[in-house]
Amino acid sequence: MAEQQIPRPRNPEDDWKVWLVVNPSTWLIPILALVLLIALTVHSFILTSAKYNFLAG
Repeated sequence: MAEQQIPRPRNPEDDWKVWLVVNPSTWLIPILALVLLIALTVHSFILTSAKYNFLAG
């Protein structure tokens, strides 16, 4: 029995096919929400710490 050969991808012509598997509507909003949460956490830490906040005096 002959083994079936899978054709090698031709980049960048085949780059669009990755979006058939990795759908941005699934992961984009949760990742952006996580980035916003991390940014807010870091900013709140910086603004409450007198060592890093020159406005706190």
